[in-house]
Amino acid sequence: MKYTEAFGQKLSAVVFGGDRISTRDVSAAAGFLDAYTSHGGNFIDTARIYGFGDCEAALGFWLVKGENRKKVFLGTKGGHPDPSDMHAGRLDKKSLEYDIKKSLEALKVDFVDMYYLHRDDVSRPVGDILETLNSFIQSGYTRFIGVSNWRADRIAEANDYAVAHGLSGFSADQPQFSLARQCRIDDDTLVCMDGELYGYHLKTKMPCVCYSSQGRGYFMKLQKGEPLSELTRRWFDCEENRRIFEKITATKNDACAVSLSFVTNRPFPSFAIAGSGSIAQLLQTLESADKEIQGLDVNGLRTI
Repeated sequence: MKYTEAFGQKLSAVVFGGDRISTRDVSAAAGFLDAYTSHGGNFIDTARIYGFGDCEAALGFWLVKGENRKKVFLGTKGGHPDPSDMHAGRLDKKSLEYDIKKSLEALKVDFVDMYYLHRDDVSRPVGDILETLNSFIQSGYTRFIGVSNWRADRIAEANDYAVAHGLSGFSADQPQFSLARQCRIDDDTLVCMDGELYGYHLKTKMPCVCYSSQGRGYFMKLQKGEPLSELTRRWFDCEENRRIFEKITATKNDACAVSLSFVTNRPFPSFAIAGSGSIAQLLQTLESADKEIQGLDVNGLRTI
């Protein structure tokens, strides 16, 4: 297992994506989490919106067993808009307090290590948002605060405000970033890694915890000859990604290993959130993360 230094400790570069586990089968959820941690994984990501709280609840049943809470760095996300109106922000103090308290209740914990805002609300001043999040730190609800789907200029503005006002700023960012470029974006509230955001991470060394880090399994499915889902095809099946796949194929490398290496080998702390549909798939992902890449300049496969 590869580890990366961040937030004052060594964390597994492959993060467990807790968006598929469910209270419908608590034993199955525990099986995923036990498999992940037994192979050295210690970084878990989830969100209030996943299963509308059900994924957090399934994780909570596992966290309260034995020493499980002590084994992991736990992050969750709140402030997601109502899905019926993705442009109606929910970063006001009342909404965020509701979300974090419901998350802690579902997770059955006193605090999370990282609390991310799942979306931005550009109409709300960064100072107002930071004041609310700092009150969570002071209340012991979270150790660190981060963002997901925020543009570089807003993150910079927020962290400049934090410095100027003696507040804790954002410690981590969670954008979409994978070897497979997302060619089409159906939701304009999502933020993919681009040159400006990448430059901000280079400059500040802010840790990047990347979602859709394997492009919905795009290269792996092509390598196995499996059909692409309609969503995967629409988002990732384009000429640039096909050319990348040809290079992976020509060097006979494992597509999963190449995809993970592209995300996790950056000149700043970088992590790949990985979701799996089965324990076997999860174990294959963890094993791929340790494979050496032969005859291929992974980071040169595409521009940012």
